[in-house]
Amino acid sequence: MSGRRRRLLRPGTLAALVLVAVGSAACAPARQTPLEAADFRRYSTSGEISRYLDALARRAPGLARKDVFGRSVEGRPLEALVLAAPPGEPAGPRLKVLLVGSQHGGAEPAGGEALLGIARDLIDGDLRPLLDDLDVVMIPNANPDGRDLHRRSNANRVNINTDFVRLSQPESRALVQALARYAPDAALDTHESAVLKRETLAREGYLTDFDAQFEIANNPALPDAMQAYAEHTVLPALIARVSAGGLPANHYIGEITSTRQAVTHGGLTLRNFRNTAALGGALSVLVETKLDPRTDVFPTYRNIAVRVDRQRLCIRSFLTEVHARREAIREQVLAARAAPPPRTLTLFAGYGPTPAQATVSIRLRRLDTRALEPLAFADHRQRVTADRVHVPGALIVTRHTDALRELLDHHGVAYTVLDQQLRHTVRAMRLAARPSALGRCTAVREASTPTTLPAGSLRVDLAQPAGRLALLLFDPRSISSVFRYPEYAAWIAPGEEFFVYQDLR
Repeated sequence: MSGRRRRLLRPGTLAALVLVAVGSAACAPARQTPLEAADFRRYSTSGEISRYLDALARRAPGLARKDVFGRSVEGRPLEALVLAAPPGEPAGPRLKVLLVGSQHGGAEPAGGEALLGIARDLIDGDLRPLLDDLDVVMIPNANPDGRDLHRRSNANRVNINTDFVRLSQPESRALVQALARYAPDAALDTHESAVLKRETLAREGYLTDFDAQFEIANNPALPDAMQAYAEHTVLPALIARVSAGGLPANHYIGEITSTRQAVTHGGLTLRNFRNTAALGGALSVLVETKLDPRTDVFPTYRNIAVRVDRQRLCIRSFLTEVHARREAIREQVLAARAAPPPRTLTLFAGYGPTPAQATVSIRLRRLDTRALEPLAFADHRQRVTADRVHVPGALIVTRHTDALRELLDHHGVAYTVLDQQLRHTVRAMRLAARPSALGRCTAVREASTPTTLPAGSLRVDLAQPAGRLALLLFDPRSISSVFRYPEYAAWIAPGEEFFVYQDLR
């Protein structure tokens, strides 16, 4: 997964960069992040992060502000630091960049900790020139309950990082609302991944071995041109930039839990934030850096200083790369947003064998000696797609309307309610079986038929901006369909007419 290691900057090096003074703050010392103030002995609390964002906003009035865009399960604020051009600075096209950290709360805090230092560097440090062309929105603490409860999930024990189809949690709903509110042109979602997987790979005697890996938005229904630009232009450049900075980086390899598994790239569904963020045409990227074993001994608490330096290098590289490519990115985003509704969409995607090679060699570390050992894995990094369909004019939902209406509201999808019974010709579908989590779901029959649509049915016009999303949510063949969750799949009777009809007008 990673090549020859290079020497990484020593702990705290990036945090110790000489800061460039701005305006009246020319003689003021740079404020320490909560982690730095604690001398890297523990992670920052949600309260400390909130107060630090307040301090940054006070430090740069007119440039920085703190927004509260939601509340967690336990009522903690979900906060964004917004850095935008102050009044009087040259106007012109600006790229909006969203940076998100700590969706996994206390389990993966380094991204959020790094964002606090990045915010300082943008306000009055060496990154300040980027704000001449960029508006930057930073959400360093996307899961404050998880951070303070020292867990990966939120207070309801739900993984919010995979909740972007169901939107069952206030944190995931708030993040979707933040996407609508800030409309980013580029987004980076920061994560860590444990190399010690106690219940799986470690039982076979191995640790994974990587430093940083990146993945792009890759759902097949996303705009084709942006996907191609991200995969063939931005991703290689970003990997090269981070590697040149001393941190070996690679294209994302899905989690390895067994030496006998096939390897793939990253998840393909809208369940994760990376793909959801790209629905609006944005360049969307995930970064994942190494989370060191908690059993090892380090100079700082759980090696947090080095972990933050890894994240900081990746985030700085992302900002530098999108700034350098801002005109091309903006052109891609504007084209995606101005395009008419698609006539066809690909609903299903998975991974299969790579035609060029049957296996790929990936280095793992032996758990006992920590020696590197190359192992051969079946190479299934080839994306396989199916079920490309014509987009109908609308969907009509005839049953379970209360629950599905709430889902549409959470996703910001517009609909109308039939106020009286209607006889109408629609396209009906019958499914061979209930959808599973990731397998292909096939229709055994599709036909146009006159149908009586009951009063209270929901009509979802697919020509609206969220029309693409609505089809992906409600067609069971979609890899991102809500009907792939057991509680929704239970509503489907195999062989009978599916209660979501297509209006072909």
